[in-house]
Amino acid sequence: MGFHSQLIVVSLFIFLTTVLSFKVEMEPPQRRITVENGSDLVLTCRAKDCPSPTFSWIALEDKPMYMKLENDVLESRAVLTPVLRENDNTYICKVTCGSQRAQKSIEVKVYSCPSDPVIEPHAPFQEGKEAALTCKVQDVYPPEYLEIQWLEGERVLKESDYQDSSALSLTYKFVPKIEETGKKLTCKAIIAMEGIPDERKTKTTTTTFDVHFSPKNTSISVYPAEALKEGDSVTVSCASRSVPAATLTLRKKSPTGDRELESSNGSLTINEAQLGDAGLYECEATNEVGSENATVNISVEAIPFKVEMDPPQRELTVESGSKLVLICRVTDCPSPQFTWKHPTDRPLYEKTETKGNESRISLSSVGTDQENTYRCQVKCGSVVKESSTQIKVYSFPSDPVIEFHVPLQEGKETALTCKVPDVYPPEYLEIQWLDGERVLKRDNEGVYVKNNDVSNLTSMYTFVPKMEDSGKEVTCKAVFKMEGIPDQKKSKASTKSLHIQFSPKNTSISVYPAEALKEGDSVTVSCASRSVPAATLTLRKKSPTGDRELESSNGSLTINETQLGDAGLYECEATNEVGSEKASVEISVKVPPRNTTVLVYPSSEVLEGQNITISCKTISYPAPTIILKKVSNGTTFCSNNGTFELYYLSMNDTGLYEINVSNDVGYEVEVIEIHVGKRLEEKKSPPYLDILIPTIAAIVAIVASAAIVAASALFVVRLLWQAKSRGSYELTQLNPAAV
Repeated sequence: MGFHSQLIVVSLFIFLTTVLSFKVEMEPPQRRITVENGSDLVLTCRAKDCPSPTFSWIALEDKPMYMKLENDVLESRAVLTPVLRENDNTYICKVTCGSQRAQKSIEVKVYSCPSDPVIEPHAPFQEGKEAALTCKVQDVYPPEYLEIQWLEGERVLKESDYQDSSALSLTYKFVPKIEETGKKLTCKAIIAMEGIPDERKTKTTTTTFDVHFSPKNTSISVYPAEALKEGDSVTVSCASRSVPAATLTLRKKSPTGDRELESSNGSLTINEAQLGDAGLYECEATNEVGSENATVNISVEAIPFKVEMDPPQRELTVESGSKLVLICRVTDCPSPQFTWKHPTDRPLYEKTETKGNESRISLSSVGTDQENTYRCQVKCGSVVKESSTQIKVYSFPSDPVIEFHVPLQEGKETALTCKVPDVYPPEYLEIQWLDGERVLKRDNEGVYVKNNDVSNLTSMYTFVPKMEDSGKEVTCKAVFKMEGIPDQKKSKASTKSLHIQFSPKNTSISVYPAEALKEGDSVTVSCASRSVPAATLTLRKKSPTGDRELESSNGSLTINETQLGDAGLYECEATNEVGSEKASVEISVKVPPRNTTVLVYPSSEVLEGQNITISCKTISYPAPTIILKKVSNGTTFCSNNGTFELYYLSMNDTGLYEINVSNDVGYEVEVIEIHVGKRLEEKKSPPYLDILIPTIAAIVAIVASAAIVAASALFVVRLLWQAKSRGSYELTQLNPAAV
């Protein structure tokens, strides 16, 4: 056997020895481990004595493994971070080493420890009424290992069977007794699963409950005695036992109705008992569970003397500044002792006078500092009685004053202010805004400014004036709603007439006797407008070159003899501080023709064949009709612009011509003489004739066969020769109102 063969045999022996000794280890090494839900776990699978192992992981139960695998050369790790309830399974690590296979398994049991139990409800319990406490335990896994117990100390009151829910509870029912108040009950949750640390297996919650009961052996006591004499002091007290603590109410019973007494926790002290204090007193103790009553009868022996006040009213309303005398009288007491007091026992500075069985106090000028309760206390022997009068002071001396600080303008929001001075107490005053009997606004909370002891009240009424409001009367009425005031002094009012400013309206301009005039007529142009304050009326004559303001008397203008220049557009503008408005009218002035002038161009003496232009200018309105008439034969021509064109004059045109200028008001006539002289040189045909005749001859030569055309051409030539021999006239147009 050669060297190489020996090497192969040795290597094979070593390989076989390695494979035959290969094994698998798992860490943790336990076959079963218990892990808390949410913790971290790493399972490590190692191959021993295998140089190049192959790892794979499977779960015994067919479900996802929820793990991360990390492989090194000689080991594989299954990482469970965090551990979930779904990781409750048996995991197998399979290892292949060459042709050999080996595996290792580990069972992972997952648990979730319970949170502290929750006890419900927390409300208090009532004596004798069945109650129930429920203990709830949540987030337990696996739930079948959970046991719940109700304990009083170490004594088990109730325990649960194994459950199948992940939200478990156990209810304990009982009937509370008074003596069980303060009892402690414990709910204990135990998860009895192997592998869980003892300190994690048990959770407890303890509750202390109160037993509520209605008031019991309630009592009412009187000290020093239940039988009193008029003027004695006595204390009436109430007591009761209950949970929760009862509210103690003291009442005085009477056939006409019970009267609840002001007491401090069911205790009342009467310093000077009167006959009216006698009667049945009741104490009622009440809580949310129930109530209980107790009563006692108190008697008061009468001492005969009486104390009376004059005026007899218990409450007097007095006007500030007035005089007041209070008289205190005693009957059936031989030697009364009088004392005047304020409720606060402060000194009295008013003048007092006592004589015999009466005492009086005089207030020369009642002010707000005298607003108080005056008590007259009389001691007769050992008995003290009193009578009192409460003085209420009011001040309402003046009528309201209506003010507004800016003129009232139509359409512009404005405010009227009503001031009521020296009012006391201000909270009783209501200010009303009235339109006749109609109430526009009530103001119960007017703005008031303190002025020493009295107040000045102000109310504001905001509105938007209209033109028709002018002259309307607005009333501010102040009503004092304090009891005890005489009716005739309860209200005061002031009225103000509204003067509303408004811009000019219905502005008009009139012309008398008419808007169409003849020259020399008299005419009056008048302006009118309605406004407050009265508007300034301005009269203007409008023209394209600029307006001309006319001197007028309050918008009125008289023209005694109208001229043509007085015609045109007249405008009236009414203006005041609020605004302005305009009105206009057109005035026409008819003028007969005058200052007529006639011009002849180039001259009134011309030669045959020449032209002249006759231009007639005049002043008139309306525009005239202008007629040119030859005197010798009456031939007339009209022109609406005063211009006549005479062409190619002949000697027959010599003579007098009359120009008549007329409108519906009058006329003027001008006469001119035109002289047409004979030409000494041979007459030349007009330039256009020298051109026109050859042209017609050429046309005739071309269309000689057309007899109609030739005849037409000869007719035109004939007309032209006639025009050359006698002259012609043509009128041109001009503006009818020639100037």
